[in-house]
Amino acid sequence: MQALTTTITTKDAQGRVTGEKEVATYAGLLAQAHEEGLKQITTTLVQIPAPENGMVAIVTATVETNRGTFTGIGDASPDNVTRKIVNHIIRMAETRAKARAIRDAVNIGIVALEELGGDDGEENSTPAPAAPPARPSTRPPLRPVGPREVPPPVRAPAEARSGQGQGPRRDDRQGVPMTEPQRRLLYRLLAEQGFEGRAATDALLRAAEVNELRDITKSQASSLIESWKEDANRG
Repeated sequence: MQALTTTITTKDAQGRVTGEKEVATYAGLLAQAHEEGLKQITTTLVQIPAPENGMVAIVTATVETNRGTFTGIGDASPDNVTRKIVNHIIRMAETRAKARAIRDAVNIGIVALEELGGDDGEENSTPAPAAPPARPSTRPPLRPVGPREVPPPVRAPAEARSGQGQGPRRDDRQGVPMTEPQRRLLYRLLAEQGFEGRAATDALLRAAEVNELRDITKSQASSLIESWKEDANRG
């Protein structure tokens, strides 16, 4: 036999528990209706949730028992359901409509749990499940950024810097910045060394000996990529 009612906690606007409240349960109402000669339940979707109506679903329900025919209306929207129900708005609207109709049919005056919305709804009726144990990370631990941890600077080849025969490389002479694919590859190489987020950016700036990412040229980025790939292969 399903319990006809249950007790939930009530909270104020700040989420503090203020007391308890007895509510009916849909399972209990349905069981009671069957005991009292439930003949049929029919529902009609009156409004399909859509952006133009605020994603509100409206359903009507008709319950027929030995006592007669009873109707109820239920609505549900992202504003009056819990987060885990947002993707099931139509079904919640139907459950609420049936709960209201059945309450009239079996003469239950207290509100059903499923009719409550937001923080007053079903999330408060049962204790929150325990969080699953964290899985051990398979990624290498992050290393702090420090003078000894940052990859060494990589400069352009000596012949390009000294101007032997060809002069400075075009990328360095014109300040052509590194490309987006180069930037992504550099960050991926840094991640393999344990640098992430701001730590990776700091390491890249120190290695390139610049103050801003936009100051890194294509040739500098290429040299860094080649050097760090060689280091990774040796490792």
